[in-house]
Amino acid sequence: MDNSVLLEKAENLIKKWFSENETRITYLSDTIWNIAEVKFTEFESMKVLVSQFEKEEFLVKTAVIEGLPTSFIAEWKNGEGPVIAFIGEYDALPGLGNEMCTEKKPTGKNGHGCGHNLLGVGSMAAAISASHVMKELGISGTLKYFGCPAEEGGAAKVFMVRDGIFNEIDAIVRWHPNSATFVSVSSSMAMMSIRYRFHGKTSHAGTAPHLGRSALDAAILMDVGANYLREHVITDVRIHSVISDGGRAPNIVPDYAEIWYYIRAPHMADVHTVAARMEKIAKGAALMTETECEIVVVSGSSDTLPNKVLCKEMLKNLKRMGGPKFTDEDRKFATAINESVSISDRINNLKTCGVFDSKYQNLDLYEDISENLQEGVVSPYSTDSGDVSWQAPMCQVFTSAQSIGSANHSWQQVVCSGNHIGHAGMICAGETISITAIDILTNPELLKEAKKEFNEEISLRPYVNPLPKNLKPGVV
Repeated sequence: MDNSVLLEKAENLIKKWFSENETRITYLSDTIWNIAEVKFTEFESMKVLVSQFEKEEFLVKTAVIEGLPTSFIAEWKNGEGPVIAFIGEYDALPGLGNEMCTEKKPTGKNGHGCGHNLLGVGSMAAAISASHVMKELGISGTLKYFGCPAEEGGAAKVFMVRDGIFNEIDAIVRWHPNSATFVSVSSSMAMMSIRYRFHGKTSHAGTAPHLGRSALDAAILMDVGANYLREHVITDVRIHSVISDGGRAPNIVPDYAEIWYYIRAPHMADVHTVAARMEKIAKGAALMTETECEIVVVSGSSDTLPNKVLCKEMLKNLKRMGGPKFTDEDRKFATAINESVSISDRINNLKTCGVFDSKYQNLDLYEDISENLQEGVVSPYSTDSGDVSWQAPMCQVFTSAQSIGSANHSWQQVVCSGNHIGHAGMICAGETISITAIDILTNPELLKEAKKEFNEEISLRPYVNPLPKNLKPGVV
């Protein structure tokens, strides 16, 4: 179906809406930036978003599953038609707060070191602007914004998927701040977070060590075993660990110790394979030390399943709407915060975005649009959006909202998320996912082809939620 004339009208209406509402949405983003609430505590941030949806006559439901009081759904319907899902996040990171300046000046507070203030408001703006276009042009369908807390280590979306919150959607449009502007069909790493808890017997470490059974010895021996396992897994597996509890004093044989692992791999099946071998190592460590082992799955997330059909269409829409519009002040700010960022940092950062042209290695802001869809690439991060992508065809755009070479979860990303650099990336993303939603709603053939690809993929690798059925959000 040729919807080009309608998309031209939609483009003009979306750009007009964002122009008229730019002050409003940047204010909302900065409000959440200043609130900066960490996982499971995003009550005020949620209120900021919910209040806007209610003003726009979206039907809002909060606390959509038990244990996630800061989750919500905002729904707007205009007759019968496809259901398009928008993904919102709004949690900050602990202790990453920084003064709004060009150097590292920690505030001691939480900070938006992953730009979720931008993500939540940008997706909100996209959904609201799309609803205005649908009313103006008489387009049928439903828009659903999923307010998802606790992306940073809480796996909220995985719980929401497990409990059926994302059932009965037809397509997903999402975005995330980045150092470059591109649409990606790359997958991400599947992951499981597992705590191995050892229980032993206390004793005086000097006078009666023979009576003690050290839980810490078991944790250390397990880590030795895990180190040897690393040689015998597929190349892309990553095993990270920290001893989260190792005892209280050197002169007491610890009767309790915990070692916490993240296991990452390209597919969830690979993660399960490694986790099964890790379980044997844990039991072996317990056997060697005459301790008991308790294994607790804390969270997990599946690899991402982007839809090539929708992503290719989203790239066309990104080029139609244009990339972020930076100012000279933005460029000066980016140069100042990048003082310690090397050329190597810039090159390696852009490689993860699929950008390999050497002309960018001396720049501080990426102002173009990359057409590299990164087919066949597995990105080295994990996200709970991965599990959402197994529920319906999903497309994803990343926009330049921080300086080239600056790391995610860094003070540089914190300050960019709270100034015009982040705002420009947010507006670019909002316009792109808004018009992509309209495109999907008005092109039945596009959605049909996307669903065909999706169904073929999940027939080969059926989705299995990685969380135990009895696990509750926030249990660590």
